[in-house]
Amino acid sequence: MTPNCEHLEAYYCCDYSEWRATRVLIPAVYLLAFVAGTLGNGLVLTSRSSRSVTESLIASLALADLVFVTTLPLWAVYTALDYHWPFGSVLCRISSYLVALNMYASVFSLTSLSVERYCVIVQGRNSNGARSRAAARARQVVGGVWTAACVLALPALLLRTVREVHLEGGSDELLWSTVLGLKSTLLGFLLPLTVLLLCYCSLGRLLSQHFSLGPRPDRPRQRRLLRVITSLVLAFFLCWLPFHTNKTLSALVELGFLPYSCDFDQWLMGAHPYAICLGYANSCLNPLLYTCCDPAFRRYCRAVAHRICRQQGRESPSKSSVIQSGTKGETEEEVVRDRVMEGQGDTAPA
Repeated sequence: MTPNCEHLEAYYCCDYSEWRATRVLIPAVYLLAFVAGTLGNGLVLTSRSSRSVTESLIASLALADLVFVTTLPLWAVYTALDYHWPFGSVLCRISSYLVALNMYASVFSLTSLSVERYCVIVQGRNSNGARSRAAARARQVVGGVWTAACVLALPALLLRTVREVHLEGGSDELLWSTVLGLKSTLLGFLLPLTVLLLCYCSLGRLLSQHFSLGPRPDRPRQRRLLRVITSLVLAFFLCWLPFHTNKTLSALVELGFLPYSCDFDQWLMGAHPYAICLGYANSCLNPLLYTCCDPAFRRYCRAVAHRICRQQGRESPSKSSVIQSGTKGETEEEVVRDRVMEGQGDTAPA
């Protein structure tokens, strides 16, 4: 470490070697998230009905996660090779674009979900007699979410390689990269977080009154759906908070708002891969949350598992009666159909 180095020179004088286990741990997590995310989000997509805004936004969230997790093997190799990208410029741009697209599409879908639930409770909307209008509105909302996400993610597609190639060319490239990073934190994290906080603070005041109006046929469904959405929102922000905090602190150092310190910068650089890993892992958590919070989704998963076992000839006759089950004698197809019917309408559970 050289005390007399200026800021940019000191950056190259500081030792940024990191924990060796990073090259093994993080690729392992990425590959596990790839397998779990592909299977889980695939199940979520096949279990959803697209007739309501709520179901369409949940499918939108699963689609964003599913598209993103397909890039995780590439990031696993990149990390294992000590951050060397062997796949060329085109895949670099596309993979970086899909990371940004997933972040924006996910957070915008979650924000729209929460606002939608708020409107349903405040306005007392129901789906009876309005399914055609609900389907049209669902297309508009989801289309708006993905249009905004695609546009805001464009810098990652257009500028990623340019910034990496010229990173050592001077402060202009570092400044440009820092500004783009702050943009993604502002529009992809802080602004949606503000909207969600306002939405849930208002919901907190309304829910007790809504659920105390006496017996309502949709009350258990509303409770279950709100529990699912709240879990999804909390998981997203808890997973991405370390990444955005790390990136913002690094940006403040780059812009001179925080004094440069080799020790502090070493800590930020060392934590950065793990903050990214936690954010990426969010893409495989949502199906687990559905499984924990949504009994209908658990029934659907069991039905799919039994169908696969039966097709492979692994299910014995004694077990085949389980899915035809229980007290009501439902067949597997009826369980799946019930799951789809539960998803129709704005007040159906996730």
